[in-house]
Amino acid sequence: MPITHTYQKYTPDGVCGIVANDSVPVKYLNDAGGRNGVNCVSGCGSDIAVWNIRGSFKESLISRENGSKPVSALAVSVDPVTSEPLIAVGYIDGWVALYSLWNQKLEYTFRAGRHRVNSIDFSGCTISCAAESELHVMDVLSGAGYRLKGHRGAVTIVKILNQQQILLSGGRDSFIKFWCLRTQHCFLTLTGHPGPVWGLALSADRKTLVTGSSDHLLRLWKLNYKTERLSSAGKSESDLLNAPRPLEKQNVSEAIPLPDYDSLVQVEFRGTIQRKTMKRVFSLTFDRGGRFLACQTLDKTLEIYILLTEAEKASRLRKKQKKARQKGDAEASSVCLTAEDELRCIFRLTLSAKLSSCDLRVSRFNSRKRPHDTKTLPPFALLHILCSYRNNLVEEYSLKISDPLPSKATLLHTSKVFHTDPDVAAAPTPLRLANRISNPGHRSAPFGCQLTEDGLGIFTLARSEGKLWNRTDLACLVTLDWGAVGSLSKKSSASDEWDDARGSTRLQADKLKASAFVLAPGSRHVVVGFENGVICLFDLLSKQATQTICDSHNSALRSLILTGDRKGVLSGGSDQRVGFWNFDFALVPGGSPTLCLKPGRPVETVADQVTALAAAPDNRLIAVGMVNFHVDVFFADSFKRVHSLYGMAAPVTCMDISADSRLLITGSGDKTVRLWELQFGNCLRRFTTHSDPVTSVRFLAGSSLAFSADLGGIIKEWDVKKLLEVCTITGHEGAVSCLSALATKPGLGKLTRQQQQKTNKRGALSQKRRKQMEEGADEEDVDVDEDICGGLLVSVGRDFSCRVWRESEELLVMEEEALMAREAAEEEAELLRAEAVIPGAVAPEAAETGPLGRPTVTTRNAADTLMEAVDIYTKQISDPAAPPDPLMAAYQTSDPDRFLFTVFSSLRLPAMGGGLAGLEHSLGMLHSDHVVRLLPCLAEWFKRGWDLELVGRAIRYLCSLHAGLVTTSTELCDALSAIQTARRSHLSETRKLIGVNLAALDFLRQKIEEEQPVTLFQDAASRRSTRVQKFKARMAKQAAVLTK
Repeated sequence: MPITHTYQKYTPDGVCGIVANDSVPVKYLNDAGGRNGVNCVSGCGSDIAVWNIRGSFKESLISRENGSKPVSALAVSVDPVTSEPLIAVGYIDGWVALYSLWNQKLEYTFRAGRHRVNSIDFSGCTISCAAESELHVMDVLSGAGYRLKGHRGAVTIVKILNQQQILLSGGRDSFIKFWCLRTQHCFLTLTGHPGPVWGLALSADRKTLVTGSSDHLLRLWKLNYKTERLSSAGKSESDLLNAPRPLEKQNVSEAIPLPDYDSLVQVEFRGTIQRKTMKRVFSLTFDRGGRFLACQTLDKTLEIYILLTEAEKASRLRKKQKKARQKGDAEASSVCLTAEDELRCIFRLTLSAKLSSCDLRVSRFNSRKRPHDTKTLPPFALLHILCSYRNNLVEEYSLKISDPLPSKATLLHTSKVFHTDPDVAAAPTPLRLANRISNPGHRSAPFGCQLTEDGLGIFTLARSEGKLWNRTDLACLVTLDWGAVGSLSKKSSASDEWDDARGSTRLQADKLKASAFVLAPGSRHVVVGFENGVICLFDLLSKQATQTICDSHNSALRSLILTGDRKGVLSGGSDQRVGFWNFDFALVPGGSPTLCLKPGRPVETVADQVTALAAAPDNRLIAVGMVNFHVDVFFADSFKRVHSLYGMAAPVTCMDISADSRLLITGSGDKTVRLWELQFGNCLRRFTTHSDPVTSVRFLAGSSLAFSADLGGIIKEWDVKKLLEVCTITGHEGAVSCLSALATKPGLGKLTRQQQQKTNKRGALSQKRRKQMEEGADEEDVDVDEDICGGLLVSVGRDFSCRVWRESEELLVMEEEALMAREAAEEEAELLRAEAVIPGAVAPEAAETGPLGRPTVTTRNAADTLMEAVDIYTKQISDPAAPPDPLMAAYQTSDPDRFLFTVFSSLRLPAMGGGLAGLEHSLGMLHSDHVVRLLPCLAEWFKRGWDLELVGRAIRYLCSLHAGLVTTSTELCDALSAIQTARRSHLSETRKLIGVNLAALDFLRQKIEEEQPVTLFQDAASRRSTRVQKFKARMAKQAAVLTK
């Protein structure tokens, strides 16, 4: 029997550090009380986070059940039945999911493609998303949908016109297409863009369209919808489309002429609007009222436009005509409004960083009196701008728009805003920073991490700051910035003779950028090294720098580590020097002793620039990695070279020494991980399975496990005792910068302490005694073998995330993992060809329409389960005396008909068949023999009234897919005739039921009105509509006054 290798599997235990994903929209969200502007939703890695904007904390988190790919697009809408917020999410791996926001329940899921979902829109009960060059449309109520294809390139943006049943899409082919959702065809294409269509925005009334392309222009279009056609003699659109027309000359386009499609909407090009910036448009966003437009570009500029109302347009036209008459250049009747008159740029914001996405909200129009002042302030609007930056930051600005509007675009800088001015009307500038979400993440990608000694905290380091996290709830406890470092005195209380004036001047002149760090023993202090060679000691409790060493190195620090005895720090820099620093206490007059660093010995020089350092736990050896592709091993006391390890094709980027001080593991830019024996300096094994340069390596203390990470976001686990790869851990999107491992089980700590005691006392023992202790240690190793398989792993990456991996109780068998990986690759290749293809029909790749989503492993397994149930049903029906199948007992039924229906109805569950979105793909994988046996069962269920919607949808799809098979079978034709009769009967019963319910409601209304003189239903609705109309009229008057 072959030997299997079994390990404990490491599973994700939490993610922190991400505020908002790059290029993912951030949206305002109504809270549970219906208030707008309190919450916002953003993508956090592969999760969806709901943030409290004012409190800067995370209220809820929706985690993805399967898969670790991050969010690429999202859209928010309201359930039309329960009025509960729903969020549609698209992922980078092509999956689309629909979640209920408050109960965090997964409603639907389907796969739109193999690549990222570029855009998604959610309006009413319709979801539309763009993946690659295809559009996917799904109805939330029924779960049905379809796929549209017509663009020649990737689709960049989609918009739904729910009331008109029209879909807009823009793509890299420079076209904007209009799709009719009723006929599932493209009826209009807009051209004229010089390049890809990157931005598309619709006003609230869906009559104004603004588009942006690769040039410096915005294009304005007017949409005019028509529900009736002049050529159809008053017939509605549905009557015209459903009218029977004979085909002439076998031309399908003559069945429904193209002008009938064009009459759905008429598009008028109004002109172009010049933008100041030359960068291309990234996104266009209207506020909910359709009054203000935000134009986001690829640079740090955000332009705010205002869409004039009809009254404002008339006023503007009169002014232009009056000006033309005064100049006498042209007749007043020939003067007309241009696109720049209808859509005006009023503000141009210069932001502090590149923008990722934005959202707009208009809070109020009001008039106020100042306290103790009789003067009434003019009405003004507050435009709230929610900005998500590419540096992992979310900010909300309040922009005061008062009367009169600026005639030219006003330039505003976010660096000159007022943060805490409570009186908006009295602010000297119209722009004010209202809220900021910054504490839960770094401003630049973290490149270092380390677990505290007790394993309850995680310290991460970025270029501009360092943060301490609580590992339990992943909350940020401490944030260290470098602003206070330059303000320290020339000679601080903890550093006297080694601070010089030259270094102090360098601190004040240069902007500090961290490059390395190490936690001091006790995890209450942290030593941070910078690019200019400065070393600072920070106190995590007071969040202050207690010591600054300015002359430690002449250039950037590349590595900081603790010595083997944990009594000092080693530093290595680009100046080819290695520094030695000891921990000590500095006595402050009138205060308590503080921890400080003092030089332990003179600085040593090595052959080349230092890239990494490693110290043996027994404090005997020091390994120095250099740019010359070598790793030199020195004695710690005399710094004499013991070994020079070579063979790498690129500089060593990371190193670590095992807890027993016997092994050295290195990772380099040549994509290899090497394992060395320190006693003889020989290379034990070279691991070459990484496909990108290795960035970090770590041993797990007290075990035979090691970890390595690379620039591709892959973490690999190794068994250094058996010299083999254990598994691959994925989760990061982008490079993994650093790893930190810690043993958490009691046996690991006990074993580590015993090994340290052995190595420290080995020189003072006799050879006989040493042999006895080694034999006893071997026996102890066998006893605690159950305990040394535990630990924590922390990783940080360029996606701003800090991920925690915990060892689980689930076993990992290497042979099974390899087999599952091969099967997954084969299934992925098989599913590309798994879409149903019928001989004589149009291929799915060439068809303009198709079923929603793509086939997946879930839909294939659902089809296999259904075919197995059909076989069991046939066997039970043919032999009624046979005992029930064991699978029927699992479904708790003895009736074959009920058993088959239960298996069929389970296709609506996301875990079984991908939900109703995957029903067509599951049915398309059925064999013809099973279809012939399933259709009569569906007809019988339909006559009985069992789940009419699901059964009717399955019948329609199977009949259209297997039309030739159905028409040639007399039995199936008879079944379809019975279905038609049953359909009419069910429709009649439904009409009767609805009529009875309406009559009962009307009777109850009359009864209540007779007993109580209170108007209900229609009267209350009419009064409410009257109040709404009056409110809208009042708001329109205020807006007109505002823009005069």
